[in-house]
Amino acid sequence: MFIEIFLFLVCIWLGRTLIEKKKSGYNIPPSPPSIPILGNIAVFMQGGPPFRILKKIGDKYGNLFSLKLGPGLAVVLHDADTIRQALLYQGKEFAGRPRMYTATLLSRNNSGIAFSEDFSPVWHFHRKLAATAIRRNICGKNCPAVELKIQTEVQHLVDNLSSQVNRICDISRALNLTILNVICDMTYSRTYSIDDPEFLEIEDLNNKFTTVLQPGDPVDVMPFLKIFPSKKLKLVHEIIKTRDTILQRKYEEHLSTFDPDNVRDLTDAYLAAMMDSKDENGNKDGNGITEDHVIMAMWEFFTGGHESTFTTLNWAILYMITYPEVQRKIQDEMEKVIGNRLPTWKDHLNLPYLEGAVMETLRESSFTSLGGPRRAVNNTTLEGYDIPKDTIVFCNIWWAHHDPKYWDEPNEFKPERFIRDGRVFFPKAFLPFSIGRRQCLGSILAKMELFMVLGGILQRFNIRNPPGFPQPSLEPIPDMVLSPMPFKVWLEPRNVENVNV
Repeated sequence: MFIEIFLFLVCIWLGRTLIEKKKSGYNIPPSPPSIPILGNIAVFMQGGPPFRILKKIGDKYGNLFSLKLGPGLAVVLHDADTIRQALLYQGKEFAGRPRMYTATLLSRNNSGIAFSEDFSPVWHFHRKLAATAIRRNICGKNCPAVELKIQTEVQHLVDNLSSQVNRICDISRALNLTILNVICDMTYSRTYSIDDPEFLEIEDLNNKFTTVLQPGDPVDVMPFLKIFPSKKLKLVHEIIKTRDTILQRKYEEHLSTFDPDNVRDLTDAYLAAMMDSKDENGNKDGNGITEDHVIMAMWEFFTGGHESTFTTLNWAILYMITYPEVQRKIQDEMEKVIGNRLPTWKDHLNLPYLEGAVMETLRESSFTSLGGPRRAVNNTTLEGYDIPKDTIVFCNIWWAHHDPKYWDEPNEFKPERFIRDGRVFFPKAFLPFSIGRRQCLGSILAKMELFMVLGGILQRFNIRNPPGFPQPSLEPIPDMVLSPMPFKVWLEPRNVENVNV
């Protein structure tokens, strides 16, 4: 075994040497010192949030620098203008995803949208199909509009929280249920109670999934390491087994009841496309939609649509505790504009401070921190540097959101920074859902949920830190997805009568 490992490492070293010689004529962005074979992988294994580690390197090497990851190359973009240049104005060149072994496993060999390495006509079709399905659901074509679904879940949430007033409580599971029910209703027309075994299974599945998103695992850049015991790979296989058990069942249920004249949800939309992709003899034709694509679409809808919104909502609650004056301003605005009823999405144009607080939560928390990594699909240049094909691109969204070049007092929570002449506006350095060809498809849905859920909670309750408890920390858990440390709340019922939707 030792000889085999040694030969593997020699092959990697030789491959790396050949790559370095091949790229020696390139003007590569500056890089910190690396170690043989592994390159700069150790950068991501220091402990602490990756965005802070990369910020320290950026302070020394500039807003555009490179890292060697095994035999491959990565570049890191810090400056918001540089990020916009790469992902928006040169979006086609940076539209790929990295080739990572764990992502290939999770995505059924790149059958999804978010993880797919490809930037091909088939990928374009799948993304367009997903965008159309989301729009149909938001507008309520053949199904209740998403706004009505959110209203229903917000009413259930505030009713549930009413039983927890004037005592120390943890509302995170109630928030989790609210967001997950909206997503699952859209995806496969199912909602859950808080003690439903399937909900508990999905909750555990999503929690496990967030733990495998950390970058820099050696097996992702050197897949031969899969022959060695790995906690991460074991967890990935557990996730896949649980996910496939749940979603295969949903797929078969939908397939057995599918009616092309009654597209009920996102799963039905994909099934319709799969049926259309076959000719009269049942052979695949055209868009290439398969069972794997349908199931991966279901998976990406309820993981991507759930985790980011749930995490951001937790941050919003924490900021309301930390900045009670912001909480009071939101409540005053709602009382003045909508009275005693719960807010709807139609109200967002008339409630700019509430919407600004949602946007400030997205900026200040920067839950995605590094966004989704990209890959250069061609040899290209950026700001005078050469970026070879297959270079991985990380964007430090957190720093773009905290760079004093773009933000006044960036570490303060100030919803008014997004309000101009009484209207909400979007600064160019505001990138919570990324930009360009891989930007988040569910950004509108996320903003709708955050606006209506946060507004609904603040309409009914004052959110306080429990008496005698230390002020909760604003330091995130140091993972790829930036979640707040666990905290408790104290809900005070507000003197609001006849609150209804």
